[in-house]
Amino acid sequence: MDPRLTPANEIVACSSLRGKIKHSNFIEGKNYQINVPFVDLLSTPDGKRNRQLIYGSKVKYFGENGGWAFIQNIYDSYVGYVPQNSIVLETEKTHIVKVPLSHVFLEPNIKSRNIEILPLAAKVSGQIVENGFLETELGWISLSQLKQKTELSKDPVEISKLLQHAPYLWGGNTSLGIDCSGLIQISLLLCGVDCPGDSDQQMNTLGHNLDVGSPRKKGDILFWKGHVAWAVNEKQILHANAYHMATVIEEANEAIERIKKQDKNSVIAHKRLKGELYE
Repeated sequence: MDPRLTPANEIVACSSLRGKIKHSNFIEGKNYQINVPFVDLLSTPDGKRNRQLIYGSKVKYFGENGGWAFIQNIYDSYVGYVPQNSIVLETEKTHIVKVPLSHVFLEPNIKSRNIEILPLAAKVSGQIVENGFLETELGWISLSQLKQKTELSKDPVEISKLLQHAPYLWGGNTSLGIDCSGLIQISLLLCGVDCPGDSDQQMNTLGHNLDVGSPRKKGDILFWKGHVAWAVNEKQILHANAYHMATVIEEANEAIERIKKQDKNSVIAHKRLKGELYE
């Protein structure tokens, strides 16, 4: 079983694993959510970052040990550890941040003191609107930077373009730092498309296969071993990469040749998304 997706450690195991693994303490996970702007999801307490989880993300909570909460992210089933104080019981959200970063203000006024900042895809709740601001549980946020949670985007490539020039960060999921698979994932999340967290999982689950070298069109996804990129059009790709240490748009053939020459890594899959996107 993939340890990235298996909610079990030496102390507890999710009851859904009963009969699949041996364990002495099967439990039901509790419905919690992330309660900080974003947090690293670690493979072990104080371990390496696997992904990042964003404010309002729903998680299953299995228990705490030494100040670390053992959780599973609902959206992509990733398992790991976050500080116990970064999660709270789940509440219903109404809106989602649609810009790279959004300030939260003390009052519904652009001259008011900013008291928090939220990344793209953060989920908040609110009903009262004043002076073009929504009152949320954190403070006031400009409605121009929010959309209804149920309002899905249709173009993940355009969402990814919002994160151009974001610095490269292994396992990152925000404009303050993002990696290749995180860029794909957050863009599809805002389109309501299920998307796992790592490029190998994405290659195995997203879209349908085309022949490598087939004409590329917007929204196609190119995979290398350990890397992934959007096709912007036939000639350009968009990806977060360590060569530029940023998210960039560049000429596809130049990037393919560079990666092949420097990393001995060729394109191994060309996928096209199914459904309404880019039909």
